[in-house]
Amino acid sequence: MHTLNLGILAHVDAGKTSLTERILFETGVISEVGRVDHGTTQTDTLELERQRGITIQSAVASFRLDDLAVNLIDTPGHSDFIAEVGRALQVLDAVILVVSAVEGVQPQTRRLAQAVRSSGIPLLLFINKIDRMGARGDSLIAEIGRTLNLCPLVLSTVSDLGTRSASVHPRDFDDQSLATSVLDLLAEHNDAVIAQYISSGDSLPFEMLRAEISRQFHDRHIVPAFFGSAITGAGVSNLLDELPQLVGATRDRCTEPLSGVVFKIQRTLHGEKVGLARLFSGQLAVREHVVFHRPLATGQSATYEARITGIERYYPGGIEIVSEAHAGDIVRLHGVQELQVGDVPGEVLADTSTAKFPPPTLESVIHARDAVDKARLYAALEQLEEQDPLISIRRGDRDSSISLRLYGEVQKEVIESTLYNDYGVAVHFGTSQTICIERVVGSGSAAEEMGGANPFQASVAFRVELGTPEGGITYRRELGSLPLAFYRAIEETVYETLREGLHGCEVRDCVVTLTKVGFSSVTSTAGDFRKLTPLVLMQALERAGTEVCEPIERFTLEVPQDGVGEAYRMLSSARATPEEATPDGDMIRVTGTIPSSEVQGFEQHLSALAHGEAIFTSSHEGYRRMRGCWPERTRTDFNPLNRKFYLALVSQS
Repeated sequence: MHTLNLGILAHVDAGKTSLTERILFETGVISEVGRVDHGTTQTDTLELERQRGITIQSAVASFRLDDLAVNLIDTPGHSDFIAEVGRALQVLDAVILVVSAVEGVQPQTRRLAQAVRSSGIPLLLFINKIDRMGARGDSLIAEIGRTLNLCPLVLSTVSDLGTRSASVHPRDFDDQSLATSVLDLLAEHNDAVIAQYISSGDSLPFEMLRAEISRQFHDRHIVPAFFGSAITGAGVSNLLDELPQLVGATRDRCTEPLSGVVFKIQRTLHGEKVGLARLFSGQLAVREHVVFHRPLATGQSATYEARITGIERYYPGGIEIVSEAHAGDIVRLHGVQELQVGDVPGEVLADTSTAKFPPPTLESVIHARDAVDKARLYAALEQLEEQDPLISIRRGDRDSSISLRLYGEVQKEVIESTLYNDYGVAVHFGTSQTICIERVVGSGSAAEEMGGANPFQASVAFRVELGTPEGGITYRRELGSLPLAFYRAIEETVYETLREGLHGCEVRDCVVTLTKVGFSSVTSTAGDFRKLTPLVLMQALERAGTEVCEPIERFTLEVPQDGVGEAYRMLSSARATPEEATPDGDMIRVTGTIPSSEVQGFEQHLSALAHGEAIFTSSHEGYRRMRGCWPERTRTDFNPLNRKFYLALVSQS
């Protein structure tokens, strides 16, 4: 039996979870269709998801289509939980992108389509809500092709569009006019189709046409599109009938070396850590000792070995305990306490797809309402960070303050509710701030020798220089003769120290070189180097100088010609930098960059521009020097920029 790992993605309220319910019903997994507004769906299992009527965490359900086993992954639609979508994309073989026939292409639809495309995953479209007033057909397909840069191949038609009696009809490939139009579309991506057409007597056998559609679907040239309604069930059986034909047989990789990825961490009611993993190749058995690889921020990877004590696999209607798992399976792994999101069991594959979503751009301090809950709060947040590493807990060394990285205010509300409902800790958040970075602008060096004003039994010298944009931190060391543990302590401390630069922001895109070292073979310890490194490194950084940069996105704004003036005024108010304006039919396409902190507000006012006809898309571009006064981020370290203060504090630690 072949396995397909299929994701469902959509803008919030497009009907993604409703489609999941309808698919499970149509395939006999459930006997009654649940409803999001009633809190009765299979995949929205969290109490908070049922209360709010939104998907917060990705969830897995399984069903069968003949000899095809399908693991269906329902993902969040709200932009604040985009990290969940990114993790799910790592393990998918194909994606259904749900688009509302009424609302059409929405901001999150564009971001998701772009991410799927960059991940190299085949894509299908399900045009939902055809039974709703205002539903569109051909015009929406044209909009999807234009705004999402996709090539839709419509495989169904609709009668009574926009009414409760709307019904869907599969397109008949025996219809020569339809076959010809499909042939023309396929020929745009494969000239050999025309040659086959001519050699077969101006017709293509049905099976050959199907095979070519499947091939171009896998090659991501075309996007099969289906109309339907998740609520009434119209068109869903058509989608399910076509799915095995489109996917085809997958390559058996069970005999290859083991490789997979952990994309989710959960906790059982008893607190046991469980890791959800996709196996790309090989096999995995209970009681087997497995080597795991963990990618590090330095670009290297760490390894550890663990024994698998239990494996669970998804099957229609639930989860089953199994003794082994095979390539293609999504499994729940037990017994690995070190497990983190992103860990790779077995070998690291070079061709694993990666999602292209930006990191969180907001940060907020979180406080326990009752001071006695401070320790419990941190412990609870550590478990939440297991599930979502991007929240990146930052704890102050001096005052134990805690801050989190976030995508938006809804995520903040969800974390607050989760902490109270699941952990009994009442909290409140401070005002969210944009996460900026610091970039080095020059070159600076500093050194400290043992003795004199240096209280540590260590000598170090650093040179800090400008690196390549988006190149991260490059750490180098020149010749020296320290014990390996001391070198490791210095390198680890360099990365820790650069989390807070001259203005308190994380330092990026620089080269740090360790130019000199010294130690006492009798008295020096790794702790001496850990305490001295921040003092010397920050001196070098101060001499090199930094500038504060804010996250920006590259945007494309399409607006009717009579709305260009107003568009430029709105862009100016949002601190955007337009770069080019080009005509495109009746529209003007404006491209440029905009601060990430301004995107949400700009999109909220977009409906007022050109009577709602304007189309805005954006994607993470990087960072740009911030204009005006630079913000000062509150330091959480011992402030090595203040020598006297720093030495007084570290002497007590």
